[in-house]
Amino acid sequence: MLKKENDAHTGTPQTTDAKTTGELLNILTGTHSQKELDSYLETHTQPAAGMDFAGCFQHFLEIHDLKKSDIIRAAQLDRTYGYQILSGARQPGRDKILALCIAAGLTLRETRRCLECAGEGILYARSSRDAVIIYGIEHHMDVMKINELLLDKGERILE
Repeated sequence: MLKKENDAHTGTPQTTDAKTTGELLNILTGTHSQKELDSYLETHTQPAAGMDFAGCFQHFLEIHDLKKSDIIRAAQLDRTYGYQILSGARQPGRDKILALCIAAGLTLRETRRCLECAGEGILYARSSRDAVIIYGIEHHMDVMKINELLLDKGERILE
């Protein structure tokens, strides 16, 4: 059953899947792989309280065995600024988060999780710019290719 609730952080009305704790426990105990666990976490849980973008992104770097230096370079960020973001010393904007997630090859779900942890708006399929970015992520494009596609479609590039 779907029900409307207000988001605890923003007060924005949200449609949620109103499963009971027992139903969620049944789903969780029925998971047999880490991929199923990841899917459960993405679908049925909220980001950990107090987890910021740096902590969330670090989690994905560890899962995918990625090096910060490679991601910063692929995201086309200044090295010092990139390390400040990844250490939590600087708070990135939405475009920088997207560039880092794309550079890391994160899935759309993982990218969404990073945006949520940062308190930024998730990608919205009705937004033409976001739709182009979603397309790029789903087609495993790098930051430069997505920026070219954004320009071709008359949209602002990731800066």
